[in-house]
Amino acid sequence: MSVRLPLLLGSALLAGCQSLPWQHEPVVAPTIAVPATWRTPTLEARNMAEQDWRGVFKGAEITGLIDEALRENSDLRIATARIAEARGRYGVQDAQRWPTLGLNAGYQRQRQPGVGPDNVDSEVASLGLALPAWEIDLWGRLRDLSEVARQNLLASEAGQQAVQVSLVAQVAQAYIELLELDAEARVATATIQSRQQSLAMVDLRFKAGVVAGVDVQQARTSLATAEQALADIERRRSSTENALAVLVGRNPGPVARATQLADFKLPEALGAGLPSALLARRPDLLAAERTLAASEANLEAARKAFFPSISLTGFLGVVSPELSALFDGGREAWSVNPALTLPIFTAGRLSANLDTVRASQTIAAESYRQAVRNAFLEVENALVAYQRLREQRLAYDRVVAADRERLRLVELRYRNGVSSYFEVLDSQRQLFASELSQLRTTSLTYAAVVQLYRALGGGWEAPASP
Repeated sequence: MSVRLPLLLGSALLAGCQSLPWQHEPVVAPTIAVPATWRTPTLEARNMAEQDWRGVFKGAEITGLIDEALRENSDLRIATARIAEARGRYGVQDAQRWPTLGLNAGYQRQRQPGVGPDNVDSEVASLGLALPAWEIDLWGRLRDLSEVARQNLLASEAGQQAVQVSLVAQVAQAYIELLELDAEARVATATIQSRQQSLAMVDLRFKAGVVAGVDVQQARTSLATAEQALADIERRRSSTENALAVLVGRNPGPVARATQLADFKLPEALGAGLPSALLARRPDLLAAERTLAASEANLEAARKAFFPSISLTGFLGVVSPELSALFDGGREAWSVNPALTLPIFTAGRLSANLDTVRASQTIAAESYRQAVRNAFLEVENALVAYQRLREQRLAYDRVVAADRERLRLVELRYRNGVSSYFEVLDSQRQLFASELSQLRTTSLTYAAVVQLYRALGGGWEAPASP
């Protein structure tokens, strides 16, 4: 035994040290061009993503909804369960690097032909510690596979954080949309009441012979248009309530709220930090980076599969030809059985596996590059959206003020017989449209803040590495 084991090890080393064309193939790391600054300047150098989401989304209603979503949302629970699944796989894979021991007890009784004409009965009993086939990780293949599992675990943790970031943003955006629809419903209701009064006035003037019947029909059309708009707003409001209820882990249904869009506040001065900080902040980028690291470790393991492998089995205990004498003195036994396996002909399996893993590594590298570019794109779009939507909202404030004054003057001129009712209808329509556009622009401005916070990777804490 003292002679055979060194010979086997020496043969394995010689076989493994042969010059192979794929042995020293380098892993090409992806190169990412990171801009020095954002294209759209920000008012603050501080990164708003460093704030806890409670510091960004203030108010008992919205924080309560987000807290409920973080407790009850099914997507987040699934992502959390995937962490436990990946941790288990990592434990199983890492355990393969180490030997295992088991208690082995065996008994065999048999009858076989003997030297003479009669058969001979025999029995063998054994009891001891057994070492199942254990692959000695000379080249680090098992270590690489363990690293693959570890990186996948880290990727699943980052993926869970990415789900959390997305969930916080989705709840906040749905809540803001609900506040907008509430405001739209109030505007539509007030418009309906105003047009009902206008219809009553026109009808009285028609009965008095002051105006023609066409004015009455136009007033009825204007009222029906506002009623149709309110019905559409109520439909969208119910759908948004149902979606928000499911997001927070409830069945579809109403969502209680008392806050109005005009009272809802978000940070006015937004900071995005430096683009380079985004690579370490966004959890989806961290997940893509971990996936890339796993593919690189898997590529190394695929290369090392061409090397010879050495496995070892052993036994330490007692063996006896008779069960009754198993524990008598002198029955001690041991065995050590090393085995060398050198791939010679595998019908192209190892080469095909290497090609597959190499392609997977290329896909992971390109996916990482694409994820980084998309992250930069989302931040840039959120920054410019917030800047331009604020300007648009201020312009709509002036538009609404002007349209209200125009309607007041036109109605006054109509009562005095100077203007036609068509001018009144046109002014009503324009005011209603500008009021709704003002509300939508306000909502979109708030949504841009939410999207910027999400795009910067705000609302999560980095998990500890295993």
